[in-house]
Amino acid sequence: MRWSSEGFVLSLKPHNEKSYILEVLTIEHGKHKGLIRGVHSKNIRSIIEPGNEIIAHWSGRLETHLGNYGVESIKSWSSLILNDRKKLCALTSACSLISNTIAEKQPNENIYTGLKFLIQILTSNKDQWIKDYIIWELNLLTEIGYGLDLTKCAVTNEKDNLVFVSPATGSAVTEIGAGQYKNKLLKLPKFLINEKFDHDTEDVIDGLNLAEFFFDKWFYKPNNLNFPESRNRLKDMFIK
Repeated sequence: MRWSSEGFVLSLKPHNEKSYILEVLTIEHGKHKGLIRGVHSKNIRSIIEPGNEIIAHWSGRLETHLGNYGVESIKSWSSLILNDRKKLCALTSACSLISNTIAEKQPNENIYTGLKFLIQILTSNKDQWIKDYIIWELNLLTEIGYGLDLTKCAVTNEKDNLVFVSPATGSAVTEIGAGQYKNKLLKLPKFLINEKFDHDTEDVIDGLNLAEFFFDKWFYKPNNLNFPESRNRLKDMFIK
């Protein structure tokens, strides 16, 4: 069997002394793995950095086999942000989250186009890119079946003055609705309700904590997985 598809590099892991396992998010075949050789060549290695856009050529005897990859470069997005540690870490984090959370060989147009849109933002001159990154994480949560309800208060049904999120249900809560339990609730940054709101460092950390909490609670811990180290580093960069 053979196929070719446009895609984004998600990860590269050693297989043996001569080959690596390349994981690509493709349009037609979803998240798909295959062996790739020659990765120590500068030309090949520069192509298969996480977040880069490629044409992946896969071949194998059966679809269930690991198979082999050949690659062609479409655009080396990662090279555009090599000097920006935060953006590069965000790109790696996004690829890791997709790699961990979505099923193999199941195409998902929303996840694919969402990643492409995020990469375009990260490689642009947009100042408030971190807001878009946090929104992207929450959209990914929705796509894998764990979306939050930030449209109204879970207690009062009020649609305004939403300031918290219930850690039990993932639903928004107002100040009044929180009552005496506000110290047990997660903070909801205003920019997640309305993107026109500005943000400060505290808002960013609150947003990252919010997404991390529900990824960990609903996906990573039940599957005995560790939260991506690149995502941990990204949050640390804003805390420091």
